[in-house]
Amino acid sequence: MSFDKAFRAVTAIEGLYSNNPKDAGGETYLGISRRNWPKWPGWGLIDAAKPFKRPSAALQDGLQFLVESLYWHEFWVKQRCPEIERLGEGVAEELFEASVNCGGSNGVKFLQRGLNRLSGAGTRWPRLVDDGVLGPVTMGALKSCLARPGYSRLLYRCQNGEQYIHYINWPGHKDFPGVFARTGEVE
Repeated sequence: MSFDKAFRAVTAIEGLYSNNPKDAGGETYLGISRRNWPKWPGWGLIDAAKPFKRPSAALQDGLQFLVESLYWHEFWVKQRCPEIERLGEGVAEELFEASVNCGGSNGVKFLQRGLNRLSGAGTRWPRLVDDGVLGPVTMGALKSCLARPGYSRLLYRCQNGEQYIHYINWPGHKDFPGVFARTGEVE
């Protein structure tokens, strides 16, 4: 899984522009919320285009570059996805996708909870505190997990399940039925 492929998969399920009053993130563009990323340079381009009904192709290209740049730095590199990608197919993609949609610390928590579920009550690797920090203990457990045949797919499914549980427990999920498309599940 490369960043390009993961990026295309995530942006395919994100709406372009939204300003839903029920969205705690406020205005969003391809999953980037103005509330969480107020200094993202794309907001200036979006604000300038608001008087027009259709943004120009040049604007969309410029925004695409800015979205890709934010996703690369904040959710691919900071989440150590290049390193994780070399260890297990699908695990980096799921961490990236969950981090974009639920926040970086939640993406790591889903990974940590998945690792705990597969740890054999701590007999295969130490149980983790699900603190949302991708530190050396979590990386050690991840390396131990992904060294086991077939565990990459199991961990991916556990991460995905944790994200699904997150959405089910979120009181606002009924106002945003599309969130379940992110987990590959249907409500």
